Amino acid sequence: MIGIYCRISKHKEEGKDVSIETQMQEGIAFAKVEGLEIKTYVDRGISGTKEEVKDRPEFAIMLDDIKKGTITKVYCFDQSRIERNNRIWNLFTYTMLKYKCKYYPGGKFLDLDIAENKLYTGILSLTNEFFATLTGQKVKLAHTANSLKGKSHGITAYGYMRDKDGYLTINEGQARVVKKIFQMSGSGIGVYTIAKTLNKELVPTKFNNYKGEFKRKDNYTKQITVYNKDDVRWRGNVVHDLIKNSIYKGTRKWNGGENETKVPAIVDESTWNHVNLNLKNNRKNVGKRDEYHYLLNGLVYCGTCGKEYRGKKRLKGRDNAYKCKSKLRDSLSCSSRALSIPKFETFIIKHLFLSKDLQEYLTGLSVNKEEIDELTVKLNQLKKEFERNKKIEKLAYDRLLDPDYMDDPKIKERLSAVKKKIQENEQAIVLLENKLIEKDERNRAKRIKNTIGKYKLTAGFDDTKALVHSLIKKITVQHNNKKDSKGGYFLVNIEYCGFNETSTFMTDWQALKWYQMSHYRQRAITEEDMAVDKELLKYFIKASGKKAKILGDFKGFEVYSPGGDIIELDNNELINFD
Repeated sequence: MIGIYCRISKHKEEGKDVSIETQMQEGIAFAKVEGLEIKTYVDRGISGTKEEVKDRPEFAIMLDDIKKGTITKVYCFDQSRIERNNRIWNLFTYTMLKYKCKYYPGGKFLDLDIAENKLYTGILSLTNEFFATLTGQKVKLAHTANSLKGKSHGITAYGYMRDKDGYLTINEGQARVVKKIFQMSGSGIGVYTIAKTLNKELVPTKFNNYKGEFKRKDNYTKQITVYNKDDVRWRGNVVHDLIKNSIYKGTRKWNGGENETKVPAIVDESTWNHVNLNLKNNRKNVGKRDEYHYLLNGLVYCGTCGKEYRGKKRLKGRDNAYKCKSKLRDSLSCSSRALSIPKFETFIIKHLFLSKDLQEYLTGLSVNKEEIDELTVKLNQLKKEFERNKKIEKLAYDRLLDPDYMDDPKIKERLSAVKKKIQENEQAIVLLENKLIEKDERNRAKRIKNTIGKYKLTAGFDDTKALVHSLIKKITVQHNNKKDSKGGYFLVNIEYCGFNETSTFMTDWQALKWYQMSHYRQRAITEEDMAVDKELLKYFIKASGKKAKILGDFKGFEVYSPGGDIIELDNNELINFD
């Protein structure tokens, strides 16, 4: 199989660079003449100067496929598509030679094992790197020349916009907000309070003027969350950085602060100086934040509003708890109470690793064969859909090679849609395969035993976090207020990875004694469970005076079994990672 690798650093003007479509068409035409099966790799909007393979995801996948033997030939439009960095070229040639993969730049075989070719491609690689560096310097010089004239490029600072000639002018609506921020800060109001005030008054942020989405990766679960740009709110650190920006007194700094250009001022220089000198006197002054460790971030959710609980620690102040995110937003209300970080984390560690009851309970549970069958059917359906979409993709590429259809917008649109669907299929297949591995009885018992057995009291934060996140799928905290009890009580429901069963614990506001209330089963798991549930259902139907008939969609009863286990904590022995 031949791998067709395509790359372009960004969208360029027609004629300035070879488009992905042209690179792809040329590669497919070559493969068709040679009668080869193809696999495509496209890094769109990624520079060839990057030094780390992980920064070029499709290139990294291609190298892995070469190592696996899936790809035995590689096509690229020219060597500059592979790299503009000599280190990457050396890695590519090493991989190609070690795994005996043939190289076809522009559709012509080039033996990388011949000394003359090694010399030629090595010089070409250094030339590509030199060209990229030179181009970057030219762009930098052009930006410098424009900046010296008072022009700007990229995203403008809040309160400004560009005119038709590229010069910065004042955005009057945003400028009024900037003046308000300086006025509030100058009167002694902290940046976090200013941010809350702006959010209360529904003042739009800079992001709210843009359409689209942006992504953030959770540092703990590695899950990627997508946010709408029009949902971005004011934050204290954003207000702090705005106040510190000298552009608002008419001085735009660029090139790392080494150069300055005069621009229209939004506040006068004396006001700017006064507010910046006064920043350190404000109670909510923003400085470098301390780094803390939160064992359960990404796992805990509020049972009242559904928002996530996040850890909050501060050396100055009394914050040291997991809090519902809704409590941090003035526009949202939630009655949930915070839970002490060291107490909550110590309880979870004791429950998972130090109490033998959990290991016995989980390893003794029956496997839901019906659920495994359902997952297997879904997986097979997805694999068939994936194969169908791959055939459609190949057909679309073949059509585009026909001169009569080469510029057909409908085929290109269909190709783009099916490529996205193929990517979704691949991701869904991986998820289902992982679920089946989790559900398998032998794998499940072995995983639980190994994971729980690996924990040691001397384990560091990273090791402990990895073990906790491999065992727990989700924790839901339901806080209930009681009129006759100080602070009310908490019901904490724990869902385990690879299991349908959950455990529920109760504790009061002191969180030193955790009472296991029950285990919960959503439906019948084994045939024996189902038989018992059916007999019980028949009894209930007959007792009501009706004819005993069980419908085909009956899945068994929900079952709560008493827990009885008590986990006690000692204030002097709480686990604290900071």
